[in-house]
Amino acid sequence: MNTKWKIALGSILGSVIIGGSVLAAPALNLFINGVPFVASQLELKVENGKVYAPIDRIAAEFKGKAVYNASKHEVRVTLPEAANLQHQVLRFEDAFRASKPQDALNTWVKGVQERNGSLQYAVFSPDLRAKTLTQFNEHYWVTGGSSPHMGAVHALQTKVVDSKTTQYTFDYDLTAQGKTIGTGKAMVTIKKMSTERGEGWFITNIQLKNPSDTGIMIGVEKLN
Repeated sequence: MNTKWKIALGSILGSVIIGGSVLAAPALNLFINGVPFVASQLELKVENGKVYAPIDRIAAEFKGKAVYNASKHEVRVTLPEAANLQHQVLRFEDAFRASKPQDALNTWVKGVQERNGSLQYAVFSPDLRAKTLTQFNEHYWVTGGSSPHMGAVHALQTKVVDSKTTQYTFDYDLTAQGKTIGTGKAMVTIKKMSTERGEGWFITNIQLKNPSDTGIMIGVEKLN
């Protein structure tokens, strides 16, 4: 599209207020949902505290497009991949919604063992999600570390607090290069609740004896 319709970036991503009337392009850093973008490639500019950009460039960053119709005097923006990915993620999370408390625990353990933040997040309660989303994004949904990592879980103890709350305490192996080099201890609280996606069991609290024994751990507190 040759014609570039420049609109305030705030109209599609929320208002962006930057002090000062004009900022030099090289000093401008752009972050969308915490992900950095090269502002110069998007031809961003700031005037009188407002950010302007070609809408077709912004749409392209999200694998979409902006089409200008001269006869109708309109611009139509489509973001098909972003929309499809959102639906895919929601279906993915629905598949892991736990019907039993231990299902939620098993999913979280598997997520930690495989360094998969998406699996862990799928069984987090809404409140725990709100607290951890930024961290997951910052680490590109990869947790843990190269060594050691969480190995087999054992000595599992179950405490039924009430009809909607179950607490699990267990030990886990710390594994490096295929060998067990130590043991960690965890306590995970899981509650039954209704969310906008349906009813299930969700993790509300995670405590580890050593929160950093397997590297990057998100949503974890120190076990007292």
